[in-house]
Amino acid sequence: MYRRVRRRLADLRIATKIISVSLVVAAIFTASGVVGLVNLRRLAADQRREYDVNVVALDRMTSVRSAVGAQQEAVLAFILSDPGFYRDSYAAVIEESDAEIDTEIAELRRVGPPVAEHEGLRAFAATITMWRTARDAALDAARSGDQRKAASVVLVRSEAIARAVKDRANAFLAQLVEAVAEGARRAKASSDHTARLMGLLLTVGALTALLLSVLTARAISRPLHQVVDVLARVSRGDLSRRVELDRGDEVGQMGRSLNETLAVLRSAFEEVQHRASHDGLTGLANRALLRERIAAARPTALAGLPVAMLLIDLDGFKQVNDAHGHAAGDHLLTVVAARLQAGVRPADTVARLGGDEFAVLLDGIDDVRAVAARLCAAIQAPTEYRGVVLHPSASVGVSVWDGEVPIDALMHDADVAMYAVKGRTRVASA
Repeated sequence: MYRRVRRRLADLRIATKIISVSLVVAAIFTASGVVGLVNLRRLAADQRREYDVNVVALDRMTSVRSAVGAQQEAVLAFILSDPGFYRDSYAAVIEESDAEIDTEIAELRRVGPPVAEHEGLRAFAATITMWRTARDAALDAARSGDQRKAASVVLVRSEAIARAVKDRANAFLAQLVEAVAEGARRAKASSDHTARLMGLLLTVGALTALLLSVLTARAISRPLHQVVDVLARVSRGDLSRRVELDRGDEVGQMGRSLNETLAVLRSAFEEVQHRASHDGLTGLANRALLRERIAAARPTALAGLPVAMLLIDLDGFKQVNDAHGHAAGDHLLTVVAARLQAGVRPADTVARLGGDEFAVLLDGIDDVRAVAARLCAAIQAPTEYRGVVLHPSASVGVSVWDGEVPIDALMHDADVAMYAVKGRTRVASA
């Protein structure tokens, strides 16, 4: 019977609970109900406002990050291409992405993030300005025919702006988590205040209202404490927990709204993490993630177990782009990426370093040259794109790591070995 009564009370709206109890002690429970209802609704409204601001800010920042990445690729392609149609199209992409970046940053300012976030946004805008200055210098150099100078300027500034964009994206996520944590603190303060006031009113109530007052207090405070507990875990970086409330009242609605907010935050966090560590075209690991995996393999190498780096460069890739267009080149890159991924174990790492250059980290494989030869052969299989048969080929450089030399030296040795056989579709060891 107690459980049935408790279940019915849980499904009743908070206002209905307060009205039912006020029939016994009208003045006491009406006052406590108004306080509790106002606090709960204010908390729900505050959470909704925070949700709208934070998710919009995250969406805008993600768009800025994508636009910056697209612009960097367009600038590099502009520098590497000859004057003509392709260069004009890249210039258009640069102009469009500039407009998109300015629009999104203006929207970020309009959304109204906290003062601390405004400071970060100003710093980010300053970084964008520095990038544009260097970019314009590089484009001018490219137009004047000095492609070496242009490429040098872009590559140096591109790494800095990519790191700045990643840092700002992570800062936005940290700001979101901090905003949720602040909501948890406000919810706990509101809950404690309501509980104290209700306790005082219930003390002077009639004994006949004792059972109803206990049930009402438990029906309101327990789920709130569960919500506070989940938000406290969120403040510590745990986005996996969810509020488990099988209720039809406002607390249940608040719990479901919080669950939806946490799901969006977790999805956005995972997406930003993935974009920061993977190549956008092929889905392979990028250079930063590759270096992390190499560092993680150092204990294996120091223990005397085989760890090797393969650097793979496609032969004739520029000719494919020139003859069939960049879409064909992108198709070829994705095909090669899939073949490399299929040719190694899940424990190994395949990465795209940029352009037509790939890397493979082999952890614990004895016959490294056999693996390299197998991958080289897999790459050479013809592939068709819009009726055109493409015949990819690659040069592979191999460097075995003992864990003693720096990571840059390991990659340099593999790079030297690869360029020693460049254009001959062979495998060479450092």
